[in-house]
Amino acid sequence: MTYLFSVDIEGIAGVVSVKHGSMDSKEYDEAREWMTKEANSAALGAFDTGVSKVFVTDGHGKMRNLKLDDLDERIEVFYGRPKLLSQMEGLSRDIEGVGYIGYHSSSHSFGTLAHTYFGRVVDRLEIGGREASEFAMNSYLAGQYRVPVFFISGDREAVREAQELYPGIPHVITKEPTGRYSARCRHPSVVRKEIRENVKEAIERRRGKVLKPDNTKFNVRFKDAGKLDNLELLPEVDRKGPKEFVIDTGDYETNYKLFRACTMLATMVSQ
Repeated sequence: MTYLFSVDIEGIAGVVSVKHGSMDSKEYDEAREWMTKEANSAALGAFDTGVSKVFVTDGHGKMRNLKLDDLDERIEVFYGRPKLLSQMEGLSRDIEGVGYIGYHSSSHSFGTLAHTYFGRVVDRLEIGGREASEFAMNSYLAGQYRVPVFFISGDREAVREAQELYPGIPHVITKEPTGRYSARCRHPSVVRKEIRENVKEAIERRRGKVLKPDNTKFNVRFKDAGKLDNLELLPEVDRKGPKEFVIDTGDYETNYKLFRACTMLATMVSQ
């Protein structure tokens, strides 16, 4: 059996500032250590059940945040970018279940460091007519592969959004948001212990649910109208206004990849 964990940094216990996730910040090294230890705890929970293989995908920023020497030797890590499936690299029909570690909530929420995918570019993402977080976006991709989602850890807002799609999802709340750049944080060692225990229990009890959207259409709003100009080079992108566009190919994975390509093109604005 093989399990996949997608790991981000904003929902990790103790992380409250953009500096925690920025490689050029003095605070980054401490945050990536917390991130590594939470990822390791999740993997250990899976190994505790007798799982034979665990994949971990580094899903934050430039995707080379985890301290590999500090991970269990049995873990295989998808590291660096680009990754064809981004935060879900390693996903296949052979995966038994997907878990999310250190996840944050969507851009229009009260979560600590809340944003959606590329926060400097994306103002709002709707999939199937409802606002989508990164949890939703990635879980629907897993659903296309018929892989169930079975666990999430992150701040309370991230967990709340996940529960809207999967009410009984096993979870660990790492912190209580008190502002965009603040939170009431639980002790990292307590959080890590709970992650290991809850992952183990979720796998042993065969928890998990395949999540699919009502339809595959992506409705996207960017923060800057100028960032859409290059997108009109793509015939699959239907611009609806200065900042809004739709991707609707009829295939979820194709829409997912096109959305990511659009965020990349958005960084190539000429003045």
